[in-house]
Amino acid sequence: MSTTRLIVLGAVKQFQPVHGYFLRRELMTWHIDEWAHIQPGSIYNALRALEVDGYIEECGVEVDGKRPARTTYQISAAGEVELQRMLRENLWNVAPFDTQGIMTIASFMFVLSRQEVIAGLENRLTKIDALVLTNGFQVQDTLTSPTTPKYVREIFDLSTARLVAEKQWISALLERLKAGEYHFSGE
Repeated sequence: MSTTRLIVLGAVKQFQPVHGYFLRRELMTWHIDEWAHIQPGSIYNALRALEVDGYIEECGVEVDGKRPARTTYQISAAGEVELQRMLRENLWNVAPFDTQGIMTIASFMFVLSRQEVIAGLENRLTKIDALVLTNGFQVQDTLTSPTTPKYVREIFDLSTARLVAEKQWISALLERLKAGEYHFSGE
């Protein structure tokens, strides 16, 4: 799954009707170039690809003074389904060495229902516990391996530290969600 596609599709949903320049400017304030490794030009490429795939559709042209006309987009019915599919994939699966999935959930969780986000985050806590346990076994294997350099354990220790931090963040987020913070689909 392309994180760029997910982020651009989610941003179109959030800000529609919207043009590429606004998306580029807004997403750069989210520092997506740092955590998702998306460069500004990729946003325009993603818009074109999403339109070709039928996930977004042109809904008008915006003219502002002497600036060039800007095509505005909105998400299509197929795009709504695809966005939910991609978000669910990130919500319900934990990548032990990658933060992009949970960052996209933090960015676009409003697309799903509160109940689903809470259930998915509670599931993530269980999966994180399993991954932390697995990392411990990986460290032991590394330390006893006659061929693996001992410092390779740091990869698993770093993954564990990241997962533990994610778990702490999820626990605090769950409290906020259960208390009614934020607005979700169907509310």
